[in-house]
Amino acid sequence: MHGEGLIAGVIMLGAALVSVIIFRRLGLGATLGYLVAGAVIGPHMLGLVGDPESKLGVAELGITLLLFLVGLELSPRRLWELRRDIFGFGVAQVALCGAAVSMIVWQGSSFSLPASIALGLPLALSSTAQVLPMLQSAGRLHTPFGERAFSILLLQDLSLIPLITIISALSRAPIAPGTPPGWVLALYTVGAIVGLVLVGRYVLTPLFRLIGGMGERELFVAAGLFCVLASAAVIQWLHLSTAL
Repeated sequence: MHGEGLIAGVIMLGAALVSVIIFRRLGLGATLGYLVAGAVIGPHMLGLVGDPESKLGVAELGITLLLFLVGLELSPRRLWELRRDIFGFGVAQVALCGAAVSMIVWQGSSFSLPASIALGLPLALSSTAQVLPMLQSAGRLHTPFGERAFSILLLQDLSLIPLITIISALSRAPIAPGTPPGWVLALYTVGAIVGLVLVGRYVLTPLFRLIGGMGERELFVAAGLFCVLASAAVIQWLHLSTAL
């Protein structure tokens, strides 16, 4: 079993490497290369990696590490400077696109208006894990366009909690067992963000200074990886998106 896991890892990394090189040479971007590589070696084509469900943990870890690297390039000061874009363009995108998609679903299907809204609002959101790598690979993340795109993506991640509340209110079916109400998730979100900021400032900053003074690169990398996984585990335990 351990040998099979190692072989599957080699196949996934090799396919991703070859596919991304080809697609970057063609000017199509790395994200599309990763998608094509996964489709080719997946169970519906060559079937080289077995059950895809067993690989979800690896995929989620990769996305978490990617977004962590993006977060390292941001500062609270820069986020404060982007507040108008976050609450301006971000709110406008979610509201207008959500309304447009909901109307299309309502007019083009037999769904009721509440059901169309419940379906249209999530469909109006973008994938942070897809858009940010595209902006990075194109070198546009720190341009005015890229910063506005990031602002919209950040607001979309934060809007998940009110959207869950709206959908729960529109639905006549009971909430799945074990899922907290929307207002509880909102409190979780605020508490998690405040808690992570406080821990980062008063615990992690002195810790990394101490580790940096030791001159041990391996220990520094291990501490960084621990922080990423621990924060993602806490966010997931609170039933929130690890993209936060």
